[in-house]
Amino acid sequence: MAINYNLVSEKIFNLLRGKGFEVSSYNKEGDIVVNPQEATRFLTQRPNLLVRLDRTKEEISLSVGKQLDDDGIRLSLKELAQDNLMSFDFRIFDKKLQPKGEKIDVAKKSEKYMNQEGKFSAKAVLEASLGKMTGSRKSSYQPLTDNVKIIVRHNKDVNEEVRGARSRNIHSILIQRGEEKFKMAENNLSAARAMARHLHNGGETFDPIGESITSMAKDFGKLKEFVRYVRSSNLVNETNQEFVDLAFENIEHIKTNLKRLSGVKSYATACETVQDYNNVELLQDDLDLESKFTETHFDDKVANVMDNIKAMASRKTAFETKITNAIAIESFKGVKGILAEDDGMDFATPEAKLGHQVSQLGYTAKDKTLGNYLHGISNKLSNGGQLTQFEYGAIKSSLLSASQYNESIQFEASAEDSYESFINQFVEE
Repeated sequence: MAINYNLVSEKIFNLLRGKGFEVSSYNKEGDIVVNPQEATRFLTQRPNLLVRLDRTKEEISLSVGKQLDDDGIRLSLKELAQDNLMSFDFRIFDKKLQPKGEKIDVAKKSEKYMNQEGKFSAKAVLEASLGKMTGSRKSSYQPLTDNVKIIVRHNKDVNEEVRGARSRNIHSILIQRGEEKFKMAENNLSAARAMARHLHNGGETFDPIGESITSMAKDFGKLKEFVRYVRSSNLVNETNQEFVDLAFENIEHIKTNLKRLSGVKSYATACETVQDYNNVELLQDDLDLESKFTETHFDDKVANVMDNIKAMASRKTAFETKITNAIAIESFKGVKGILAEDDGMDFATPEAKLGHQVSQLGYTAKDKTLGNYLHGISNKLSNGGQLTQFEYGAIKSSLLSASQYNESIQFEASAEDSYESFINQFVEE
């Protein structure tokens, strides 16, 4: 019997996610991948374990940094191996586990990934993470690698005894890559960290993602000032409340995107999310927002952000319409079989269970934008986040669509009231 390695890879991923673990998936080259079917290694930090799928040996191996508290993981992986006529190996190591690529194309790698002996280090590529901020009274430095670092100039002396002092009183922020230095348009450390990650990964400040980071930083500053001002000045009323809420929603959206863009594990998927959102065609602008804030008065602090809010409202409507239309024609072909294979899995929390189901919808969606969107919701649920009303509706519609095309597949109680009660608990009030 030929082994379906893609299916085995996905089952390994689902088994670990079902336990509530944060899973990083890597292919045989050691690169992080979004689709678990492409992965040969699965890493979790808590608990620290590494699952390896060896196609040459027809083997599943489990390596752990220390003895597992939950022996069910080992037994489940062993059963998965046996069901697919594969061997199983289990080892305990007294050290932190990290994935290594099966093969590395040295010729394609930069000198910045060389170790002190002049040899290529996959660890440097995979583990490049932001270091601690250090520096002098007027300057702070935060390294990503030896080649990329953040430089912060302060307009007041840094008091080392005050927690977070190096993140305050910022005069300017620069990103240094090799001998090059780039000045950030906004004094936003989250944006600077995202840009540093982008440059480290081979991007440029002027490419679409680099420009999106700059744009998000500018929007963040304007929106934050706007929300603070209209609330402190009591300008919020029934006619404009939804647009103030929209501004706040985008503040949180920008914070999330910048954080994900700065992460070694989340960078790739964050890029796709940003591109999907930016690529939607804006609707015709017929909003008269100015009139909704003139009941009391209208000044520059309100006027400066009107164009931003109009664009955000238009883009949000266009994007949600695109998602709704994609769901309407999506069959989620094959999701019934995938979930049937996972039947009986134990989940640590209801969030993990719902997140798992949504992730499976994302993997089987033909529309790439819809797939990325559902993966984003899945990650949000797995991290304990609350759903917006639209996200809630998108899940319900996706499940109904999947049920229609997958022979009465059951998700909890399908579209019945009990299932609605189940997902209602994750919706923002």
